[in-house]
Amino acid sequence: MRKAQSVLEYAIVIFAIIAALLAMQVYIRRGLQGRLRQGADELSAQHYEPKNTVSDITITQKSDITTQTNTVEVDDRYKTTTTTDINSQEEHRSGTEHISPEE
Repeated sequence: MRKAQSVLEYAIVIFAIIAALLAMQVYIRRGLQGRLRQGADELSAQHYEPKNTVSDITITQKSDITTQTNTVEVDDRYKTTTTTDINSQEEHRSGTEHISPEE
């Protein structure tokens, strides 16, 4: 009889511990998500500051631009059609960007 009571007591204690951990799971998850969000906010705040960012970036782009103009006389009026084709072939970005700490 005592062995059964002892096993039952252990089962109740284990059940209480598991129930407490499951109940706290929501709060632990929210706490971790809050810390992640805080870290992300701090990181993004240092990402770009208009007054504290120094940039020296060069962007090189090759483009072919073709323009065709066609003028036709229609009923004593002139009708002009212009067609422009722009073909960007390549873009290269190089340089540095430095964010100085807030003063």
